[in-house]
Amino acid sequence: MSLLELVNRRRVFLALLVTLALTVVTLALMLGPLGRALLLICVGLPVFVAVPAIVLRRWWWRLLGGVGGAVGFVAALAVAVRLRYGGGDPYPDLRTPPLVPASALTPLVTLDYPPGNVAIASDGRTFFNYHPFARAERFGAPTVFELVAGVPRPYPDASFQARYQGVFGMTIDRQQRLWFVEPAGLDHEATRLMAFDLRTNAVAYEYAFPPGVAQFAQDLRVSPDGGTVYTADTGLFEFTDASLFVVDVASRSYRRVLIDAPSTRPQHWVIHTKFGAHKLGYGLVTFVVGIDGIELSPDGAWLYYGAMSHDHLYKVPTAALRDPAVDADELAQQIVEVGRKPLSDGITLDRDGSVLITDIEHGGLARLDPHGALTTVVTSPDVIWADGVVVAPDGDVVFTDSAIPAYIDQLARPPAEDDLVAGRPYHIYRVRLPGRLTR
Repeated sequence: MSLLELVNRRRVFLALLVTLALTVVTLALMLGPLGRALLLICVGLPVFVAVPAIVLRRWWWRLLGGVGGAVGFVAALAVAVRLRYGGGDPYPDLRTPPLVPASALTPLVTLDYPPGNVAIASDGRTFFNYHPFARAERFGAPTVFELVAGVPRPYPDASFQARYQGVFGMTIDRQQRLWFVEPAGLDHEATRLMAFDLRTNAVAYEYAFPPGVAQFAQDLRVSPDGGTVYTADTGLFEFTDASLFVVDVASRSYRRVLIDAPSTRPQHWVIHTKFGAHKLGYGLVTFVVGIDGIELSPDGAWLYYGAMSHDHLYKVPTAALRDPAVDADELAQQIVEVGRKPLSDGITLDRDGSVLITDIEHGGLARLDPHGALTTVVTSPDVIWADGVVVAPDGDVVFTDSAIPAYIDQLARPPAEDDLVAGRPYHIYRVRLPGRLTR
């Protein structure tokens, strides 16, 4: 090859490279963080491989250059991901002397697979699910249950179990309907809301969001009149935006609010449990989660919410959430800071207006009173990850231990059955707070 041909060849390659770069920049401006990351991988890897293969003259140098380019790209990508998504600080320990000792915790039910959430009706009927991260259905297990005389029974029956795509949040409204949210995540086409009439155990309502909408919905609550569903979309770590969805039941329409707001997006805290720092990808990505636990005031006027990886709990008027005339700036001005909290999953309101908050780092519960004072309720070394929480009609506090750090896979794959078996038994706990009548 002559020098002129080589120069012309490189000029053509440079022109193509510039054109590709401009195209990539244009697409990147149109995509979200996750889309930009995927675009970078799809474009960057071929470029790193192609450049040496085109520039170098002999075939063995081209081969070695292509392999070296691929290795260099993967290494550079790993460093970039670690720097952008793998950092964070340890969270300060906010615990106080607990209100009750660990011995006050008693198992409500003992299970073969980790529970996710729990809901209790006004007549005491109790419902729960296996956590979707465990994917217990792979082993022939039902995933949604009613606790009948202390024995889990598939709800509404065994034949319905195949219709579930992975229940996360659950709640019971004042119309005696049991609601579920099933996020699409990365495995399913659409996130679904489903409600059962507890008088007949028949499906009373179903709604599927458009594909790609509310993809990581986790918790949900229903207004006192049954007409509005609020569901929290945590986002996928920091790759997609956390937000809240407000669904009008009758019109089957929704409004997305608090999108990537300071109160809903995760902060850069590293969750620590007895299994160590909670990270994925062998330390490349810190497990940070946006808005997760939500709860309504008894009159439905306020929605309380907290991002898992956040140091404060907030509340916002539901009238503003429902009003399409209230824009993002106006809504932000109506948010009220309730107080400091531990890194948390589920939340619920107690009878005195205090917010009960799961403490995922210390295996227990905390209480944030109406004046903003935070008190530890209970912690136990036996609890790995306090998850869903509810106050039963008799006043007992019931919460699940989903034990997520014990079996979560570094590459977010479903856990092996041996890992789940090794963690047995799993529990839903109950605890009675001081000052309440004994059972």
